[in-house]
Amino acid sequence: MNGKVRNLFPGGNTSLGFFSYYDNIIAPDATRIFIIKGGPGVGKSFFMKEIAKDLNEQGFDVELHHCSSDPDSLDGVVFPQISVAIMDGTSPHVVDPRNPGAVDEILHLGDYWDEQGIRRGKEEILTLNREVGRLFRRAYQYLKAAKIIHDDQEEIYTESVDFGLVNEIAADLSAAVFEGRPAGRSLGKIRRLFISAITPKGLLNYLPDLTDKVTTVYAIQGPPGTGKATILNKLAVAAQERGIHCEAFYCAFDPHKIEHLLIPDLDTVITTAVKPHRIDITKATSVINTGKCVDLVKTSSRSAVIEADQRLMETLLEQAIKTIAQAKSVHDEIETYYIPNMDFTAIDKLRNRTMERILKYSGETTIRAK
Repeated sequence: MNGKVRNLFPGGNTSLGFFSYYDNIIAPDATRIFIIKGGPGVGKSFFMKEIAKDLNEQGFDVELHHCSSDPDSLDGVVFPQISVAIMDGTSPHVVDPRNPGAVDEILHLGDYWDEQGIRRGKEEILTLNREVGRLFRRAYQYLKAAKIIHDDQEEIYTESVDFGLVNEIAADLSAAVFEGRPAGRSLGKIRRLFISAITPKGLLNYLPDLTDKVTTVYAIQGPPGTGKATILNKLAVAAQERGIHCEAFYCAFDPHKIEHLLIPDLDTVITTAVKPHRIDITKATSVINTGKCVDLVKTSSRSAVIEADQRLMETLLEQAIKTIAQAKSVHDEIETYYIPNMDFTAIDKLRNRTMERILKYSGETTIRAK
């Protein structure tokens, strides 16, 4: 029987540029962390996908950490039952060993390339890399501009919100979620990641991996600036105070803002169910609407500004996505200078040796025949 699979994003293209939560992929005291180094097109993602597929088919749970700039590629895989991870340690999410040998080690796929073959395309590679950098800088400027417009829209609602009511909602929800759970003797931990991303394919999320796999789902709706993130922050702190571990998933647009909270020990998710990450509300255990905390008389007088801001923000976001797609296209061209110069047969052998080692960490001693 196959193990469970979760899909996540460890980093994202945000209004602050590329933002990384890579330190949260796995704890630094893991059993083993393999850090893959090498250029584009050398097989890092395929290396991880194949090991994840094989081990999942043998019953291991797996987390697939997708690349926000190419969601079909992986930036990491985690096998939580045995606390083992494989991670792409190259730019823009450079990862280096923190506990070399004891926990971390580097798998350098550059050992399996034809250096002279790659160097023949040196000038083209340098030119293309500069273009990728330019395109991402432009995309991040669009996202930064969109965030400024979003903040204007949010401010209109915030000025019209009764935050006393928001606090009451947070208190009632906290009482329901943590009923009978006293303060803990030690603080719970918060694991921070993304479950949505701004990608070359548009706005993607893996919310079903959260909401469809728990028994209790609280869905929070409401306009921007009406306290949704405030409520989630309060719940995350409440979990910590009770010694309960949780996973916080942040906004792909504003990476400091919590959008979804998973509390595994309580089999509960609290999610913001708003565009673009709407869920099927009919499947929610309870729906909370922060819109009822808004003075509609105040906001109605500025409805034209709200609508104009929304249109402008969507235009900027669309342009950012198109630019990220252009960057991916150029990056794919760079890969063509590496792929013909790789010894993939040797890399396959390294992958099989790595999988054998992972199985030994789990107490297994044999690898399935290829």
